[in-house]
Amino acid sequence: MKITWLGCLSCCAVLGLTFSCPVVAQVGAAGAAGQTASAWVAQVKVSRGIVRIERGGQRFPSPVGARLKVEDTVITEANGSVGLMFADNSTLSMGPDGEVFLKTFNYDPTTYMGAFDAFVKQGTVSLQAGNLAQGAPDSVKIRTPQAEVKGNARQFLVSVEEKK
Repeated sequence: MKITWLGCLSCCAVLGLTFSCPVVAQVGAAGAAGQTASAWVAQVKVSRGIVRIERGGQRFPSPVGARLKVEDTVITEANGSVGLMFADNSTLSMGPDGEVFLKTFNYDPTTYMGAFDAFVKQGTVSLQAGNLAQGAPDSVKIRTPQAEVKGNARQFLVSVEEKK
């Protein structure tokens, strides 16, 4: 497996995905502290080609407007790409042949505190951190099979290739 750190780039420039609509999936103050896996945390804003959401062992199509929960896996096929917007205004873009597991997402819109943790199994993923990174920069993490990216950077681009 080869992992390439490509530096801080804008997710819009990397994959050509733009996010012009406000997020619909919001986490209320009551659900922020004790959020469960059943709360909606993100929404698909751009979906091209074959994109699927895996939830509880089942796969569903992922059209624009589909909502995501903690512990969902987003999968793109060879012709797919997807753009997600999270409740804290973070954006995640993924190109073809990608797979990302949304491990953790907690967000308090009043204090901007919480946690974001995603596991990139394969593919190229760009994350532009939203309000969570303002409250606590170390609260945003991107993990791969061989590395973890976190810290003060507000923009991450990670490419994970499978060994052939």
